[in-house]
Amino acid sequence: MTPHTELCKIAAKWLLNYKSYHFRCQYAVVEFDTLCEEKPDVLGYQGGSQTLLIEVKMSRSDFRADRKKRHRRGNGIGSQRYYLCPEGLIYPNELPKGWGLLYYSDGKIQVEKQSEYFPIRDMDNEMIIMYSIIRRTNKKQVFNFQDQEKGKP
Repeated sequence: MTPHTELCKIAAKWLLNYKSYHFRCQYAVVEFDTLCEEKPDVLGYQGGSQTLLIEVKMSRSDFRADRKKRHRRGNGIGSQRYYLCPEGLIYPNELPKGWGLLYYSDGKIQVEKQSEYFPIRDMDNEMIIMYSIIRRTNKKQVFNFQDQEKGKP
């Protein structure tokens, strides 16, 4: 497993277990490939329609190349957006407008700079990703949560 993939998995687990509601997600996907142009390293789904995107960067050249992607210049996915890198690889003053920064050091993720909220984003692609997650359960099913809440199977 590459160091990039390993850090993506660490970030996804961090999103699921973070103690503050600001980051804690109910679901997270890692390096998820769909029909979307944007292929998130980590995408976490919070309550409602909130999503948290984490782009993992292991080199400065990868960080610089990321800025050239078409969806970085327009409305990408994520109501909050972060770069995650080894400590000191990227500096807060280098970030695109509104993006946050997470550092990984000594086995821990720390928040270096908070992301702003992105109210305008690519909701169509976020829905395509969510649908792909459900589709990959590989079974047709009815989700009847009304009966579950009443204690019925």
